[in-house]
Amino acid sequence: MQSNSYGNFWNIDFVGTISDCFSKITESERNLNRLNIMIIGKSGVGKSTLVNNLFRNDLARTGGVKPVTKNINKYSLPNYPLTIYDSQGFELNKNTQKNIKKQITDTVHKCLRSGRTDDAIHCILYCIHADSTRFEQEEVNFISDLANESSVMRVPVIVVLTQAYARNYAQQLHNYILGLNLNISAVVDVLAEPYSFGYGQLIDRYGLENLTSEINKTLNKDLLKTFANVQKASAQLKIDQCSAIIKASVAEAGAAAMTPLPVADSVILIGIETKMLAEITTVFGTSPSKSFISMFLSTSLGTTGATVGGRALVSALKLVPGVGSLSAGMINASVAMAITAAMGNAYTQIMLMIFRGEMSAEELETQSGMNKLFELIDEQFIKQKNRLVN
Repeated sequence: MQSNSYGNFWNIDFVGTISDCFSKITESERNLNRLNIMIIGKSGVGKSTLVNNLFRNDLARTGGVKPVTKNINKYSLPNYPLTIYDSQGFELNKNTQKNIKKQITDTVHKCLRSGRTDDAIHCILYCIHADSTRFEQEEVNFISDLANESSVMRVPVIVVLTQAYARNYAQQLHNYILGLNLNISAVVDVLAEPYSFGYGQLIDRYGLENLTSEINKTLNKDLLKTFANVQKASAQLKIDQCSAIIKASVAEAGAAAMTPLPVADSVILIGIETKMLAEITTVFGTSPSKSFISMFLSTSLGTTGATVGGRALVSALKLVPGVGSLSAGMINASVAMAITAAMGNAYTQIMLMIFRGEMSAEELETQSGMNKLFELIDEQFIKQKNRLVN
C-alpha cells in the first residue's frame, strides 16, 4: 500500500511542469542584474581578444557599438546582461591622454550618479602588454590616479598583463607593479589564446580562470549570478554558483516538507525543483530544448519503477527509517531534500558536460545521450539514497 501511495506522488502534469520550467528560465534570465565592465589600454594590447575569451557571445566582435564619448565606446547585445565600456587612443599625445583620463572618470561618475545598479561601472580592467618596453612613468601615474579616484567611487581596478607569452618576464612586471603599492585590487598575467612559435611549439592559454576569480571577488552579491552567466573561462565559478543554488533549494524543499507534505500538495516541491533547474540553466547561459527538459524531468520524477531514477528513489523510500511510519500519502522532509539534491547535482553535471564540450545539447537527445542522462541521474539518486540509509 505504502509503495503505491508514493508512486502516486509522481503522477504529475509533465506538460505543465515543462512549460513552467521554461517560464522560470525566462524569468531567471530576465531578473539578472546588468554587469558593466570598463576595459582600458593602448591599441594592440589585446583587449578584444581578452573580452572574447573571457565572456560568451564574443561581445567585442558582435556587440552593438554606441559611442559614449569621443574615446569611449559602449558594447552590448540584446538580452545579454553585460556591457563593456572600451577606451581608445592612449597612444596619442599627452593632451589627448589627459582628455581621455577625464572622459573615463566622468563616465564612471555619471554612471554612478544614476543610483541604479544596472548603470554603475562595477569593475575596471587596465590592460598592459606583458612584455611591453613602453611602461613609462606617465602610465604608472595614470593607473595610480585612476585607482585612487575609483577607490573613492568604490570601483575596483584590476591590472591585466595581456599577451604574456614569456611567463618569467610577465612575472617580473607583475612584481614591479605590485611593488608600486598602487590602490588596485589585483595584478593578473593572462595569455587569452594559445600562441604558436611555429615548428610545433605552442604555449597554451592561461590566466583567464585566475582573472575570473579576481573579478568575482570584487563584485557585490547581486551581481554574482550575472557574472557566472556571462563568463566562459571558469567552470569552477559556475559549479560554485550552482552549489549555492542547490543548497538553498534543498533547504527550501526540506522546509516545505516538514509538515509533512501531503502528496496532493507535492506541486510545491515540483515548483521548487523547476525553479532550481531554471537558475542552474541561467548560470550556464544555455538554451535547453523542451525535449531535453522533458527527458530530464521524466527520468528524475517519472512513474515509480518506470525509470532508473525512479527505481533508486523507491529503494530509498523503503529503506529510510521513519518513512514507513508516516501515513500513506505523506512525504518525509529528508526524502524531499534528497530528491532535490539529486536532481540539482545531476543537472549541474549535464550542464558541465555541455559547457566543457564533452557533449552537445543535440547529442543528449540521441540514444547514447539518453543513456548518459539515465546514468547520471541514477548515480545521484543512489548517492542520496545511501546518505539517507547510512
